[in-house]
Amino acid sequence: MRVFLVTLFMSLLSLSESALANPKNTFSPDANVQKMAEAYAQDCIDLSKKQFNMTLDGSDASIAKVEEALSLMHESFLKMSPRPTEAQVMSFAKAFGSYIGEVYRKNHGGTWGIVTMDGERFPGIQTKSGVNFWPWARARNRIMEGPENNVADYYRVLLEK
Repeated sequence: MRVFLVTLFMSLLSLSESALANPKNTFSPDANVQKMAEAYAQDCIDLSKKQFNMTLDGSDASIAKVEEALSLMHESFLKMSPRPTEAQVMSFAKAFGSYIGEVYRKNHGGTWGIVTMDGERFPGIQTKSGVNFWPWARARNRIMEGPENNVADYYRVLLEK
C-alpha cells in the first residue's frame, strides 16, 4: 500500500490552491487513512524533537514550527547531490503532512479519507464545511519546491475556509 500511496502523490505535483474549493472533487471517509495519518503524525512529533529539537504540541501555533522544519529540509534538499528521490521525500512529507492534517482535524473537525479529483484518488481531509485538502502534497511541495509552498500560510487559508 505504501508504494501505491507514493505513486498517487506523484500525481499531485500540478495541484494548486484553487483545487481546495473545486466542486468536482469527491470524498469518501476512510478509517484506515485516519489510522495511518495518526501514526505518521506521531512520527513527525518524534522526528521534530530528535532532529530539530522542536516540541510539537498539537496547537494551531505549532504549524509555524512545522514550517521551520520543512524550510530546513528544503535547504538540505537543495544542497544534496544526488538529491533525494521522490519516495524519500514522501516519507517525510507523509509525516509532516499528517501532523498538519491531524492538528486541523483535532482542533477544527474534519475527516480523513480518499479524495478523488480528475480521476485520481489520494488520501486527504474533508473539513466540516466540505473543503477537501491534501496536506501530504503540500508538505512534499514545501520540501522540494521551497517557500512558495509555505505550510503555515496554507494552514491559515484552511482556517478561513
